[in-house]
Amino acid sequence: MTLLAIVTDVITAFTYFFQVRSGSMGVYALGIVVQAVATLLLLVWTFTYHRKKYRNPIIFGFFTATFSYGIILISAVVNALILILYVMNIMGINNVIFR
Repeated sequence: MTLLAIVTDVITAFTYFFQVRSGSMGVYALGIVVQAVATLLLLVWTFTYHRKKYRNPIIFGFFTATFSYGIILISAVVNALILILYVMNIMGINNVIFR
């Protein structure tokens, strides 16, 4: 699952770079669909992860995620934030992601 999360990030990154080069509303709509599917997939993987999720709390003093679960967790959060930026760009609220 961790490798699939990394592959999903690479796909969404290539989609973003394609959108930057093209710059039309149809391509932006395609990008938001890809980003929404990737975010939904990563959120499902985050909640259905069956391996060990947290390390020993005695070592670090608080519950910290294992390395593989942390990759999936950070990937889901970053993709969700980028999806919010895509939606804001499409709606015309903020054009931070595409100028």
